[in-house]
Amino acid sequence: MPTVQAFAPWQDEAQYFLAPDGDIEAGAGTWILEDGAAAIEGDATSQVGAASDHMSLQLPGGSSATTAAMCIAAEHRTLRLFAAGPAAGKLFVNALVTMRSGNVRRIRIGALEGTGSWAPSPIVDIRVNEWADTFGGALSVALQFVARNNETWQIDDVYVDPYRMH
Repeated sequence: MPTVQAFAPWQDEAQYFLAPDGDIEAGAGTWILEDGAAAIEGDATSQVGAASDHMSLQLPGGSSATTAAMCIAAEHRTLRLFAAGPAAGKLFVNALVTMRSGNVRRIRIGALEGTGSWAPSPIVDIRVNEWADTFGGALSVALQFVARNNETWQIDDVYVDPYRMH
């Protein structure tokens, strides 16, 4: 997968790859959108992708948006995205891991604080990547974003960092 330094303007020089349809430009066709989540016109103000990007996801209170599953290995340690939410709001970030049994396990990996406008998220540790070796080197993981009740969020440009060294 091609990588980019999407967050270099914010002093993050790490190389990231875009999660499946992470820029929402394909209309979130590969995402699972629940309880009112939808692709809408309007892009993160930073436009880290192409200048022609124009879509983002809107998550009304209580809704969720889940990426398509991707392979996460030990080196896939963090993720970042752009989000806009209420100043006192929280957007929950979960990893949905498909276990060997076929069951999916939901693990909360972060809670983003709203700023009232578009902003890059802090670095979120994926954490479940540490299990990859016990799964033959990689896990099937989807990323889920859940808006707290009574809070509307927008998200865009979801990236995974394959090379971060801590």
